[in-house]
Amino acid sequence: HLIADGKISLVKFLTLFCIFFLNLNVFSSPLSDGAERLIFIGEEISSPDVVKRGVALLKNGAYLNSDYDSLFSYSKFVRTGSVAFNIQPDDEKANLILLRLVNFNYDPAIFDYAFYLLDGKSGFVKNELLSLKLFETSYEIHQNPKSAFMAAVIRNESIAPGTKNRNRIIELLTFASFKGFSPAQEYERDFLNKGYWQSIHPANWREWFANFSN
Repeated sequence: HLIADGKISLVKFLTLFCIFFLNLNVFSSPLSDGAERLIFIGEEISSPDVVKRGVALLKNGAYLNSDYDSLFSYSKFVRTGSVAFNIQPDDEKANLILLRLVNFNYDPAIFDYAFYLLDGKSGFVKNELLSLKLFETSYEIHQNPKSAFMAAVIRNESIAPGTKNRNRIIELLTFASFKGFSPAQEYERDFLNKGYWQSIHPANWREWFANFSN
């Protein structure tokens, strides 16, 4: 299939594949990371065989080795689908996998699920209070500074009514800053100490977080 597509596709495949293996050797990537790289390469060169190999690695890791990272990566693959492999996005199936991981107390899934509830996206009904509880669970149990930050934002912006508590907000932001999440200091300076109330109204909180964190 690759040869039939011409020499350019073959050269591109070999280049990407070499980069993939070099990265594995240098960084000792886990199974899920290696599988994601294969899927990325397969999509880049429009090779269903390469994508299929990556997906197979994720499934083996998830269902045979009980690797939560692989299962989480597989849920993301299911959610986005594959052009090369001709697989349509499936939010319903991805959500079931995500909730399973949340039940296992897997922190990346808790963090991800909290954003879906905060935005009301991908088949989840908006629930700001539950989103706050999830972020704070991630902070309290897994010591996740990004979750602490988002919990502070939800409280300070009164996104979940009745949860604005200045002492708790300062505690959350202080923890996030102490753990090296520098945007927490910026937010405290610009949106807490200046006394703004409900000063942020993004259409998508996940995108706002990504942009504010950069």
